[in-house]
Amino acid sequence: MTALIENETKPRCVVADDVRAIREKFATWLSELGLAVIHASCGATALNAIRSERPRLVVTDIDMPHTSGLHLLQSVRRDSDSVVSAVPVIIASSLEDSEAARLIERLDGSVYLKKPVDKNRFVNSVAAVMEGSLVTSDQSTNEHQFSSRFRRIIRQLHESQDL
Repeated sequence: MTALIENETKPRCVVADDVRAIREKFATWLSELGLAVIHASCGATALNAIRSERPRLVVTDIDMPHTSGLHLLQSVRRDSDSVVSAVPVIIASSLEDSEAARLIERLDGSVYLKKPVDKNRFVNSVAAVMEGSLVTSDQSTNEHQFSSRFRRIIRQLHESQDL
């Protein structure tokens, strides 16, 4: 679980996703925006990279091994280092649940994007978040949408008393 840094002179962004193809797709888009990308395959690796590399942005999946994206977001927001705790965090996930956007907002995530993410939506969201603008999160098309994996992650947050 090591992070890979592409370029050390550009502003940095951590991309955390357990699916390499998605990390690489996001990295390509972020590189086109002039960002150096630090790859992480789980939330634990991402948190270490965030603390050591102090990126300008984090993009994370929710459902990952070891540490979920929600745990990562919570850890970032509670970090004692004010630079770390203030970094914008974009959540991009394929988990469909009517509670996702609300929970991410409550945890102070910057924006929630549903996968598959359209390149224009992704790039525009990244640019807006980095400028400090508010971005509207994607919403579930069904207010009664339920994801057992998402609810399992929420239970784990409750059990660890992080929520």
